[in-house]
Amino acid sequence: MPDGLVTTPAPITYRVAMPEPASHEFEVEMRVPALRGRDTVEIVFPAWAPGSYMVRDFVRHVFQLTVTDAGGRPIARERLDKQRWRLRTGGRPFVVRYRVFAFEATVRTSFLDDSHGYWNGTSLFFYVDGELERPCRVIVTPPAGSRWRIATALPRARGGYAATDFDELVDAPFEIGTHETRAFKVGRTKFELALYGRCNADVDRLVDILRRIVAATGEMFGGFPFDRYLFIVHALPVGSGGLEHRASVTMDIAGLSFEDEAGYKRFADLAAHEFFHAWNVKRIRDAALNRFDYTQENYTRLLWLFEGFTDYLAHIIMLRAGVTSDRDFYRMIAEDWPRYATRPGRNETPLDELSFEAWIKQYKPSENYVNRAVSYYEKGLWTGMALDLELRLSTSGRRGLPEMFRWIWERFGRAGVPVDEQTVRDAAAAMAGRRMDRFFDQYVRGTEELPLPALWRRAGMKVAARAEWDESAKAPADRDRVRARRARAWTGIALHPERTLVRNVVPGSPAWRAGITFYDDIVAVDGARVNPQTFAKRIGDADPGARVRIAYFRRDVLCEATVTLVENPERALSIQADAGASKRAAAARTGWLGA
Repeated sequence: MPDGLVTTPAPITYRVAMPEPASHEFEVEMRVPALRGRDTVEIVFPAWAPGSYMVRDFVRHVFQLTVTDAGGRPIARERLDKQRWRLRTGGRPFVVRYRVFAFEATVRTSFLDDSHGYWNGTSLFFYVDGELERPCRVIVTPPAGSRWRIATALPRARGGYAATDFDELVDAPFEIGTHETRAFKVGRTKFELALYGRCNADVDRLVDILRRIVAATGEMFGGFPFDRYLFIVHALPVGSGGLEHRASVTMDIAGLSFEDEAGYKRFADLAAHEFFHAWNVKRIRDAALNRFDYTQENYTRLLWLFEGFTDYLAHIIMLRAGVTSDRDFYRMIAEDWPRYATRPGRNETPLDELSFEAWIKQYKPSENYVNRAVSYYEKGLWTGMALDLELRLSTSGRRGLPEMFRWIWERFGRAGVPVDEQTVRDAAAAMAGRRMDRFFDQYVRGTEELPLPALWRRAGMKVAARAEWDESAKAPADRDRVRARRARAWTGIALHPERTLVRNVVPGSPAWRAGITFYDDIVAVDGARVNPQTFAKRIGDADPGARVRIAYFRRDVLCEATVTLVENPERALSIQADAGASKRAAAARTGWLGA
């Protein structure tokens, strides 16, 4: 080989067929070229999907595995564990054939029926250990006679689609079917929408929302890190979220939820969150996620940054995109902060520890999880808001969290340099013009209560608990007064949504002190039979301080407890701009809202 000449290794080729969609099984063939000097190789099936931090053991859906040489002769193999096989290939090319059962309609998995096919790569493809950096090619064969089209972020190549390596292969989901397609440009970058399923949305409006979200986010970062981006949207009976990729996203939405503005705002929120991930976590990421180990947990302490801060900035992006208004933003705070501020586990575990333990706690929660922990999404959102406000107050509104991410992107993400917590601390200090270590020590490494109400007031906002439980207050209608009165009394019991089984009892609450616990099946309150819809109403018939009898079954034994009700700790919040705010506070508020 002449000096300086670099040859590209022969690719691993995957052929994916779906001859019987009603079987819900993809037929996959993996052709591996000769691997010189490797008489023995190992093939491995991934155990998890990057972006979804739980081991899922995808190999449980693999059937009819065969391994042969290029001439069809069987190759000796030995199974080493749940997801790994050793093959004695003698360095020759070999072929792996198998079927994958695909009947889980989520963004993390694969699905196939007679209406469409979808896959997220880690749930479909083997890889060869030691060959993750080898180029890959995918050839797709839709069902015979169908008019199914293919949508993916991978570029076309030689009758298929090309990936530079296995990471890119599994980071580009495929949608195959009769989905509706739309395209638009922002600058020179092309964006595409592949919409599958029954949907009552105005598709033109969905496209307009995506265009606005994309433009606002691109402006935040000074352009896009790709030439083409694909939104795969599944309109299903129930929405279940999204999963980010470097040049695409899959979003599962409730298809028939667009009868009012709320449906469009939920869509915008999900799109803003997932699109922000094209930078934050896909390119701005720590060493633990810089090169994946697909066989086991990949621990990171930065999920509060990657997910929680993304959740918060989705609201800022929607504001800047003109999809929502200041009033919408205030309403979100007023509705969501009281729920968070009364979560019993919000200050039990530091944010970085919540991130580290996500694999075993958030996604495999025990019954008392809500009492001892909180989602890093939720706490991360409020911590991101607190940091944004601290930065705005330090700079008269000129710099905040969006500018901090731009700083990290320019110095780390764009160059592919991993980040860590120190990177974030340094970025915050660069924005504020002073060290912010105390903030991170208190609210990321520590468990102190977030000072958001005080920060809102310092940033020119009026904040107060709404006195909606005062029966002398002027309510819009009698039914609102009744609803407000019934919200006063509190037991500390949370029920399953469809049954009267106790899902949680808050420690120290009236029900906890009365001995009620997980899975007690409540049947009556003060002798009146209840169901999941009427339990809260019967409790609300009494005032705080009253004693009520709650009858329940525990392991088929009828029991009764007397519970002394207390005032509900979750108070409705009122937040609005303060017209009389100081010039400095008003500047911080203006910068915060992106005006």
